[in-house]
Amino acid sequence: MLEGLQILWRRDIRWLVVIPLLINIFLFASATGFAANWLQNWITTITTSVPDWLQWLAWIIWFLFAILALAIYAFTFTILANLIGSPFYGVIAQRVIASEVGDDQSYVLAESGLLSGAWDSLIRELQLIGYFLPRTVVVGIVTLLLSVIPVLNLLAPILAASWAAWCLCLQYLDYAADSEHITFADLRNKVTASRLSSMSFGFTAMIASAVPLLNLLMLPASVVAGSLLWCRQHRNID
Repeated sequence: MLEGLQILWRRDIRWLVVIPLLINIFLFASATGFAANWLQNWITTITTSVPDWLQWLAWIIWFLFAILALAIYAFTFTILANLIGSPFYGVIAQRVIASEVGDDQSYVLAESGLLSGAWDSLIRELQLIGYFLPRTVVVGIVTLLLSVIPVLNLLAPILAASWAAWCLCLQYLDYAADSEHITFADLRNKVTASRLSSMSFGFTAMIASAVPLLNLLMLPASVVAGSLLWCRQHRNID
């Protein structure tokens, strides 16, 4: 992820970061204001509803539900921001892969296919949302039900955070996979084959996406990081 942050300022990538960054600043201001107000009210409601015999666990419950809220915020913000930035992020992934594999021909194709690659990335992003959205609704319902059941509610943040990490892992690896015409189904198989490193990357992306202000830069940095991870680990997995 840190390597991805450094590569953002490479001359051929920098302008692809600045344009969606300006758009996402407005989105960030709106989403963060709403999320902060919602988080305060929600956690207050949860902690005050804790039975007396669980009061000694109130601070743990508060912490876990803060993680849950963080996962929801990171997931929602990232999906919206990536939809806006997908035409630019797809091109970033193409250029990172071309540079990483050292293939001059790939770099020429990345340059010549700028507009078509941007359009394909937008279409692919809509396909990803079609995969994420119904499953996220199911996970959200299960999480909500668990959150009102004493003791079992401790599982709710773990479930939500794990799902968010899985989605973000797929999201940021998909830019690179799509640029090499790998289907989303094949991408999921590759990620499943190396689940530990993939989920570690997903959790890192989730944390980076949830930090106010930093997340504005970490979104494109995660695209670069996912492209690097794709080249170095997932690209040659059958």
